[in-house]
Amino acid sequence: MKKYLSQLMMVLLSVCLLAACGEEATNNQITEKVEQTSKTETSEYPKTFLDGRGVEVTLNEKPTRIVSTTLAMDEYLLAIVDPERISAVTKLSTDPAISNVAELTDSIKTKIDSVTAELVISLNPDLILVPTYVDPAVLEQLDAAGLTTYQLKDDTSFDGILAGLEEVAALVGEEKKAEEILTDIEERIADLKEKTAVQDVKKRVLYLTQYDSSVTDNTSIGEMISLAGGINVITEAGITGDEYPDYPNLSKEKVVELNPDVIITSDWQYDGSKATFVEAWKNDSALKNISAFKNDEVHVIDSANLTTAAHFVIEGAEDIYNVLYGE
Repeated sequence: MKKYLSQLMMVLLSVCLLAACGEEATNNQITEKVEQTSKTETSEYPKTFLDGRGVEVTLNEKPTRIVSTTLAMDEYLLAIVDPERISAVTKLSTDPAISNVAELTDSIKTKIDSVTAELVISLNPDLILVPTYVDPAVLEQLDAAGLTTYQLKDDTSFDGILAGLEEVAALVGEEKKAEEILTDIEERIADLKEKTAVQDVKKRVLYLTQYDSSVTDNTSIGEMISLAGGINVITEAGITGDEYPDYPNLSKEKVVELNPDVIITSDWQYDGSKATFVEAWKNDSALKNISAFKNDEVHVIDSANLTTAAHFVIEGAEDIYNVLYGE
């Protein structure tokens, strides 16, 4: 279970988990202008930024040998940057079952499975994007080698994710492309809010993994459920986890007690194998009286959209809305 949760957190957040953003933020702040991190709003260089460590990072020219070390960063970059400017992405980015940019990675020669200083240094990058959980020893070696490292801020709420795209765009000099994406996302958020506002009865939703863990509203998936017009039964019941408060484990009895109208899940497997747990659930007599099972409302959502920690979260919210309200 601990191994699974570690993998889930790596994929769900890609830059680090456990950033809180409650329902009020979802309803009131999601379309607000995100915080600027550059000391200049133009694409002209040099530029100076304050990264997630509180370290000033100066880029003297537009980076052309960028190394990305998380899936979320891969998805940010490949949405706005020509692949020719990217020296490395993660191996995860090549898997279309979990990555929204897999088709854009073919021309990028280096796919990182494990971040090592030796590998990164060998690429001679002019910008290295790292998460908060990067090995401090690796980061120290990269800095000692005179390379430019930038640690993205630790915020995987919807607002934080959209701010992350704008932050990366400012670094790489592609603000206009990011602005176009963000404008489109804001319009789609507004459209979802308009459509869900007319729903007289909101469906009660449980996100459940194959290892019987779930999420509170203080997660990207929790925010997707809320934006899609659902009620997260975990938050409704006030359930939190012991080791990871926003990722509680559920007993079978608790799932029965919660009795959700709809259960959503994702079936991506790290080793690429075919998941069979949904069929096992459906054949479990202990679960047969739950509304979601009685009414055939157990749905597998596209893992790339549901577990993303980049701006594709809007796709996940739309997928959930379509499951809940039939579009």
